Amino acid sequence: MNRVLQDELMRTVNSNKDLFTFFSGRTMLITGATGLIGSMLIKSIMTANDVLHTNIRVIGHVRNIEKAEAFFEGFRRDTFTITKVNVKDIAEPIDYIVHTASPTQSKFFISNPVETLHTSINQTVECLELSKAQNSKNMVYLSSMEQYGIQYEDYQTMTEDDLGYINHLDTRSSYSEGKRACECYCYAYAKEYGVNVTIARLAQTFGPGVAGEDNRVSIQFAKSALQNKDIVLHTKGESLSNFCYLTDALTGILVLLKAGVPGEAYNICNAKETRSIYDIAKLVADEVVGGRISVVMDIPETNNYGYAPTVKYYLTADKLQALGWAPQINMKEGYQLLMDYLAQEG
Repeated sequence: MNRVLQDELMRTVNSNKDLFTFFSGRTMLITGATGLIGSMLIKSIMTANDVLHTNIRVIGHVRNIEKAEAFFEGFRRDTFTITKVNVKDIAEPIDYIVHTASPTQSKFFISNPVETLHTSINQTVECLELSKAQNSKNMVYLSSMEQYGIQYEDYQTMTEDDLGYINHLDTRSSYSEGKRACECYCYAYAKEYGVNVTIARLAQTFGPGVAGEDNRVSIQFAKSALQNKDIVLHTKGESLSNFCYLTDALTGILVLLKAGVPGEAYNICNAKETRSIYDIAKLVADEVVGGRISVVMDIPETNNYGYAPTVKYYLTADKLQALGWAPQINMKEGYQLLMDYLAQEG
């Protein structure tokens, strides 16, 4: 395994022993098992099984068995299985569900808005039906900070009770409106059927474990820095990026799986590390690589990249932190670790 990734998994497990041990001997279904969050959650649990002997059984739900087999090559398989059957048809008793499966690429939202909505809603309902049928201990649904939409006042602090505006007559809104609809389903199942389901509103997440072909901003910045190329922005970079390092996001999800209140939503973010996209680019160029590269603007006349609307707000994680969670890695450290990881990946 990539040394940086292995070290980060070991650090995460060893610094959260009680959290991982809480799930000892339980069975956990994780959808989107080859996605960033799903795959890293599985790898962290497999590491806990090795280091702490937690014997957590994981069922990874995927669309492509062959891809998944290659993705997890080298990991123990005695407590980890992969399946592509419909979620509603899983007969094995499930204690916990983490539903991470979702379209994630902006260009896909633009070109396939119907599929974006169908995938988000249908798979979420299937997971809720499974949790209802099996009376699982808890389910965590991975939502997104994009469900907050565009704030009505710039630079306000957004708690879980605040909400902004989304133009539902926009193709890219298939993602953000889909997240809102799925949250509504979670709340409805919790209230009408007593399903134990908690909503995790995830901020921008990155770190070792991200696929090299991923096209999100953090990867683009890290690749530019590694190749000593200037960081090119196709917008003014005014949107504030509410950030969370990847392994901090994983422990946040596990805390919600353990202690989240059914029907409630929780932000997962490092509230001290909210910066504009431009400021993040400058951080990488000036501090992470010591000024070897610059930040330049190349703004097209039309937005063909599928970028989200410009937003300027600060997420707060007070509600999650009240459950005992706290972020460990700041943005500069996160980019340094990401670059080390990508360098080893070649």
